[in-house]
This record gives sequence, C-alpha cells and structure tokens, in this order.
Amino acid sequence: MNLTLRTKINILSAAMIALLLFAGGNSARVTDHPRASSVNLQSGASTVGMIEIPALGLATKVLEGSNASTLRLAVGHIPGTALPGPSGNVGLAGHRTTFFRSLRKIKVGDEIRFSTVAGAFKYRVVSLQIVLPNAIEVLNATQLPTLTLVTCYPFDFIGTAPRRLIVHAEMVPDFPN
Repeated sequence: MNLTLRTKINILSAAMIALLLFAGGNSARVTDHPRASSVNLQSGASTVGMIEIPALGLATKVLEGSNASTLRLAVGHIPGTALPGPSGNVGLAGHRTTFFRSLRKIKVGDEIRFSTVAGAFKYRVVSLQIVLPNAIEVLNATQLPTLTLVTCYPFDFIGTAPRRLIVHAEMVPDFPN
C-alpha cells in the first residue's frame, strides 16, 4: 500500500493525538505485571485480535482505531497500516500508563504474538527507537511482514510526553496457527 506523505502524517498525527489526549482516572490501568484484559466494547470499536508479549506478562485485546476512546479500552490498530499477513507494517498504539506500561522492559529478541481471526502470527523484536512525535517514517509500508508498537516516552514523564518509543519486530515464519 503506497501512502502519500500527507496521509502518513495524518495517520501518525491521529495516533499521537489520541495517545496525548488520554487522561488519568481510567479503570483499565495495568500494573508492571499486566494480565489479560477484559474489554467493554461500548465504544463500538471492532476487535482486531489479541497481542501477547510473554517476557513482559502482557496480554491484551487489540481494537481497530487509535482514538482516545479506543485506547482507553485496549491497544489500538493504527488505521491505514497493514493487518498481519504476508507483507506490510502493522502499527499498534497504546498508552504508556496502561496497556503498554510494561514496554519499559522490552528487549531486542523478545517474542510478540498477535492472534487474529486470520490466524496466529509470531514476531521477534529487532530494534527499539526513541523518536519525536512527527517521525512518521516508523509507519512506512514494508515488503516483509513487520509489527511496529508505538507509545509515549519517557514512561515516568509527568504530563504530555515529548517523545515516542518505537518497537520494531519482524515476523517469524512458520508459526503454527
């Protein structure tokens, strides 16, 4: 999928605005050892699947969208990015204070599992980056199947965080469904 620069900016901007708009007082907070989340779909967001990062104890639903109401309930699939499959860059956004809190401990080599109705997909973390919010290239389309996780950074910052943690992972072939 070829996206124009303007479309990429709009996609990333929407995702980042949604991350920034989220305020405290959410009952969906997780601890440093998160468990599987129960998601109330009152927002009307459709379920994309489930993401798991065993090394972090993270297991939560993924809903379509990256707006504030979706990100209060779950991790969000960034509109305009690929869905898991044979190619493309799947973009997922989550709050550093809730569902992606445990990403503070993620390491290169960690396994990420993403289960959808299309099947189960396994990824391996290949890099971690700290970028400015306008670094839209992190969501560029790819020929190989990749997964990009986006959350605000630093984790302990009070207020609107000035940067983003980007977790890049590549699909591991032949993951049994």
